[in-house]
Amino acid sequence: MVDKVQFDTEDVEFFGDVGSIGAPKLDKMMRGGIPRGFTILCIGEPGAGMDLFCKQFSSVAEDPENTILISTGESQQEILQLFRRYSWPLDLRVRTIGEEFNRNVLERDLKASKFRLEGFSMADIQKLAQTRFVEVDDTDYLIEMVSQVTNLGPYFRCVVDNLDFFFQRNDDARVVSMVRVMQAHTQLNRGLLLLSISSDTVTKSLEREMVLIADIVFEFEVKMIGTEFETRMVIRKFRNAPENLSVMSYRVTEEEGITPETVERII
Repeated sequence: MVDKVQFDTEDVEFFGDVGSIGAPKLDKMMRGGIPRGFTILCIGEPGAGMDLFCKQFSSVAEDPENTILISTGESQQEILQLFRRYSWPLDLRVRTIGEEFNRNVLERDLKASKFRLEGFSMADIQKLAQTRFVEVDDTDYLIEMVSQVTNLGPYFRCVVDNLDFFFQRNDDARVVSMVRVMQAHTQLNRGLLLLSISSDTVTKSLEREMVLIADIVFEFEVKMIGTEFETRMVIRKFRNAPENLSVMSYRVTEEEGITPETVERII
């Protein structure tokens, strides 16, 4: 049986029932923001702006110590440059799992390939590995990520950008199971959890399963209109608030980042 979380009275008053999504106009459209305890799933096409939206969501952290951005595709330096570009706070926690993986695994594989090109046999490389010249990385990045999220306290804010990394390296059912664990922790602790996944990374049936777990689903699209690109965001699910379902075009500004322009309600 899961122990009931005790919430500090001052925290209840400070955080309130909803949290900002990072775009003032979008907050207003959704009657103030995202209900505490909700899990948001973003599904996007390359170039549609989903990665920027993920960072924008993390930038409005009410409690930086209880906020974490977990990136699987960018380096610390790239993220830092973006936050500086938009003058977003730099005091939230960031973990770059993709960068860790590249350092611990891919560099080792590259070293082994280099040895082979220089005339080392596989037997020679294996001997080097036994002498710890070549490190073996057996880190379970999925479990590490989930553990980091479930260690966050009440009213946390967390972004995982994105889940492609885990689906590519783990059994689908295992990843979905871990997503359910994070969703349950978020609900119990009145946190805000945003997960992203690229379009067509998983099968449609698996995508439907992910959509069922999430409380809110955003889709990011990019279309070619004449000689210009148009970016759109579709709110295709909003638990208990179907009036929030909509299709909106958005633009990126230096002041607000992603901000809606025109909005059409989904009937």
